[in-house]
Amino acid sequence: MICLQCNHNNPATIGYCQRCGAKMDFTADQIEAALVEKKKGEVVASTEYYAKQALTFGAVLFLVAISLFFLAGGAPEDAYAVPAASLEGKHVEMEYVFETEMPLQLVPLSDPKK
Repeated sequence: MICLQCNHNNPATIGYCQRCGAKMDFTADQIEAALVEKKKGEVVASTEYYAKQALTFGAVLFLVAISLFFLAGGAPEDAYAVPAASLEGKHVEMEYVFETEMPLQLVPLSDPKK
């Protein structure tokens, strides 16, 4: 028989727990109430654990988003700076051009293997 207070496995023939000395002669209502209270405690502990994990993940995600926001806003939109390899070299400025329209390419519809 398992003690409801300390979870020690006792022989079924004894009246008191061998570890903590608690009374082992319980009614069904007492056993049910003890098990319900134990389960409530486990649910509370589990909920706290997962809430802390979610809060930590949210904080890390927020910090990464803020960092990326500031890093993305620092570069000008029309030019990129490439650092020089030497300490006394200057940065190379490159212009970024984005062409949205592609020229039409004619593709033959016949099979070239014939």
